[in-house]
Amino acid sequence: MSKTVHTSRLALLFLALVGAVGSVRAAHAQGQFQITPTAGYRTSGQLTATNRDFLNDADIEVDKSSVFGVIVDIPFGQSGFGFEALANRQKSAFTLDPGLFDPSERLGDVEISYLQGGIYYEWGGGQVVPFISVTGGVTRIDPQFADLEAEDRASASFGGGVKIFFNRNIGLRLEGRGYWTDLDARFRDDDRRHDRDVNEALYQGEASAGLIFAF
Repeated sequence: MSKTVHTSRLALLFLALVGAVGSVRAAHAQGQFQITPTAGYRTSGQLTATNRDFLNDADIEVDKSSVFGVIVDIPFGQSGFGFEALANRQKSAFTLDPGLFDPSERLGDVEISYLQGGIYYEWGGGQVVPFISVTGGVTRIDPQFADLEAEDRASASFGGGVKIFFNRNIGLRLEGRGYWTDLDARFRDDDRRHDRDVNEALYQGEASAGLIFAF
């Protein structure tokens, strides 16, 4: 299946996720519906791969890189709680770290996309509004090299930050977020002709900023 079809499916899932709770806005007209395009920087994530031929472990890293996405917030009235949906994509690379005295080895590029929905809570009613958020969904891991196919994995995230409103309709969102992805995968080391099995979780951290459009 082509990457275009996979991307279209993720986009449709995200729209369906937002649309499924769209009635919340109509039922609670006192709150503000918010759309926030975001840009940020994601730290490297590390996992351990076992060489199936010789049973020795090696550390594989997802390199740190920029990330772009969008966040949608739908408030539950004036309670401070609301529904949050997020979608973002990171272009990075897998790097093999064989040890302290050996040089690292680039295995290939990878695209990592998160599509999640959950609950947020914000407090305060002034210009500066702190918030926290818990979401869950899927992570799409799409290696950009031969013999590996894109896979969807269960994931969750926890974030927090502050919204700074310039007026009722425009604001700035500053956020830190941590991601967890359940990962069970196999990587082909073409140079050494070895398969590496991974059976653990991928953890990533992220700092981002976005412009809030509130309605």
